[in-house]
Amino acid sequence: MSHIKSVRELASIFGPGNEARPTILMGAGASFSSGVPLAGEAVKRMARRYYSERILGGKVVPEQVKTSEWMAWLNQQPWFIKDNDKLADNFPLAVKHLLQPQSYRQNVLLDLIQPSEGLGKGYRQLAELVLRGLAGTILTTNFDICLPQALHAKRPHLRLVAEVNRGPDDFREFDIFQRAQIVWLHGKAEQYTDKNLTEEVASLDPKLMAVLFPLLQSTPLVVVGYRGAEPSIMECLLGEKGDLAFKKGIYWCQRSGEDLHPNVKALQRRLGGNFRLLEITGFDELFGDLNAELIGQQRNLGSPVSSSEPAFDDRPVEGASLADLDLDLALHTAHEYAKKLGLREPTAATLSTFLRELGLLVDVKGKEKPSNAAMLLFGTNPQRFFPHAIVSVTVDGKRREVKSGNLLKQRSDLLGWISAKDVNPTLKVKVLGRHVERTAYHERALVELVVNLLVHRDYEDQRPATINVETGTLISFLNPGRPPEVLTETLTIDDQGKFEPVREMTSQRNRSLCDVFYGMSVMERAGTGLSDVVKYAQEASGNAVFRLPPGDDEFRAEIFQPSTSGRLAGVARDTRPIGTYVLNLLPFAALPEAVSRVKVRGTLREIAGLVPLEEAGTVLLHGGELWSLAPPPLLRSILQPVMTSNIRTSERSEIESDPDLARVFSWFLRKHFEGRLKALRFLGLIIEENGNKSQRRAFFVGLNKGSRKYLYDSPTRRNITREVVKSRSDKPPLWFENEGFSYDVARMGSTWGVRLKPFYMFTGADAATPLPGYARTKRATRRMKYDRNQSVDSDLVFWGRFIAQGAPVINLSQVAEQDLLLEGAFLSLDVPEEGLIDDDRDEDKVSA
Repeated sequence: MSHIKSVRELASIFGPGNEARPTILMGAGASFSSGVPLAGEAVKRMARRYYSERILGGKVVPEQVKTSEWMAWLNQQPWFIKDNDKLADNFPLAVKHLLQPQSYRQNVLLDLIQPSEGLGKGYRQLAELVLRGLAGTILTTNFDICLPQALHAKRPHLRLVAEVNRGPDDFREFDIFQRAQIVWLHGKAEQYTDKNLTEEVASLDPKLMAVLFPLLQSTPLVVVGYRGAEPSIMECLLGEKGDLAFKKGIYWCQRSGEDLHPNVKALQRRLGGNFRLLEITGFDELFGDLNAELIGQQRNLGSPVSSSEPAFDDRPVEGASLADLDLDLALHTAHEYAKKLGLREPTAATLSTFLRELGLLVDVKGKEKPSNAAMLLFGTNPQRFFPHAIVSVTVDGKRREVKSGNLLKQRSDLLGWISAKDVNPTLKVKVLGRHVERTAYHERALVELVVNLLVHRDYEDQRPATINVETGTLISFLNPGRPPEVLTETLTIDDQGKFEPVREMTSQRNRSLCDVFYGMSVMERAGTGLSDVVKYAQEASGNAVFRLPPGDDEFRAEIFQPSTSGRLAGVARDTRPIGTYVLNLLPFAALPEAVSRVKVRGTLREIAGLVPLEEAGTVLLHGGELWSLAPPPLLRSILQPVMTSNIRTSERSEIESDPDLARVFSWFLRKHFEGRLKALRFLGLIIEENGNKSQRRAFFVGLNKGSRKYLYDSPTRRNITREVVKSRSDKPPLWFENEGFSYDVARMGSTWGVRLKPFYMFTGADAATPLPGYARTKRATRRMKYDRNQSVDSDLVFWGRFIAQGAPVINLSQVAEQDLLLEGAFLSLDVPEEGLIDDDRDEDKVSA
């Protein structure tokens, strides 16, 4: 069997479809590429060191001892097996006879097991599988630190890496269902006991075997990097003494060209078909290819376990339930998180499991409760539980606004607020003797400060966070609560509380909040945020200052704008200014991975009279074939009386590659969007009836046959009144101007979305019935001359807010197993503006 075939077979064992996670048994071969010697090489190093230090009394360092000297001495020892092919079998004998007393044994082994070549690729890839729940318990005969080092690198996503049998009777952390677990079969070198190693490899502790047997009975065992020479493993654990049939199978991985140890051949004969011999290229290659084969797949394992007192953001919210969370927003965020970390994207049906694994849902006496972090991130009204979790913003100490809602909403609102002209105005500054326009503060610096304000504040402190703009001078960000002591003790703080941030120095107060914000790609883990603020501010000839005021339990950040004085020669170094273009496309944040298709008889109306069609969600009938997001088993139970074929499942990639199917899929998505529009009818929005089928439109109708007003919030203003239906005549014949939009589903590259184009519908005296075509055309021509680009941009903001009802995301699917998420804001692109490069006035500038 080739390496590739072995990888594919193991992929089926490690995949989430397999009923049990495999247990892994690894030996010294796993750590070879990390610079840890194999058993035979280890015997040589131990003998050379012993000869240098004990026979020669340390007069010659081990590296200078000649091979002929220590080898001749070693061959004279009565315990030494002189067969060169069995050099590795001398490892337990060398430990027993050379490494005495215990302290000397421990020192030599610790030096021996250091990974001199750094952590190997295979260990890193294995840690990825553990992170995704595809592997969990790893049994090792090794003493080296490669495995724990690789797993600990996945914190905080792996909250606990359990270690078992580090010393005698060390079984407290063992659990068959542990997410990440290392079992040291021969103990751990740092806690090495005076138990004779020869005896260890002859038999295992009966208590340890009793702990492991239920695990080995119920899971497949994958063996890699292990020769099979030790009686304790081959006879007690895997052999006849263990009396295990391994009905789930042993998958023994052997490097191509190597012979099986006699012990392994005996095991193969005993187990028969339950023993699978797999040829591999090596440990690193196996787990590298296996991880690539299983990319995007994961197994759900439940919430993380921690033995310590949970931090504030990990504690359950008193009196809260899942009903207090915006689950559509949580699902959208989970999609972004999964994409960032290479995990399988959750659906509405698996969202609770996903949140549980992130520690955002907590089990309290058998009931799931949202954690404080979950409520702050996704709460529909988090101020009900945390009234102080708000941000108060002012300009010159006046015009106070309160940014409330969950942290994702606060972030969005604050980013809109800091982009306003009265907060970040445009300045004329002198560059190379000429005036150019730049914003007063670097936008990236302000974004970093906003994220820092939201993520790192002390939410147990009852004071709100504040931001104040001092016009023409600075913006101050005040966060209640000082940073953790582990950080303040490291920083150099002067008498005024001022300090300089140190790059890559960080201490996360709210680890769950940081975890989610990192997964959304809006912050970094490396502690670069404040350092980047200083860099960005100075690039614009401004500055940033950070303080922990003495006697005040708070953190203050101040960013200063540059002076407009002509003495400044280099305000902005970026020769390619960025323009933000807003497209009239509401993008889909999540699309179904597959669509169910089945041939049926009858029209939709006829079918609905025979079966409960509404249980299948939004459906489409095309060419006698019904499309639905419902899974095949559910769809079959609903449509059985009208089906004329078996149900087939079409992957979205297959649909997108076929132009005809892609057009039907666009139609299918549009029907889901129209379901959202119908739900807004109570607010006066209707879909045009008997209109042009190639141009679908929706518009507002009047309230009680008169004008209609709508109240909404924009990113920079609250409680905006918009007259969406206006009376345009004072005397008969009465007519009205009704706001509306045309819509279709379009695809831009790999992005699907709903494309909107605002328009005006002109209606008669009832403010609902459209005027005749010629009358509408006449009024539309007259109305167009008043439209400007700024008005169009304002229209898009309004329509996005109205359709989403202020929510950041809308779930259009009525089927729990499949998700169809539409973002509540139009797609925007940041594009470098060409022109005025190095202040060249001969080039034209394309403005955003």
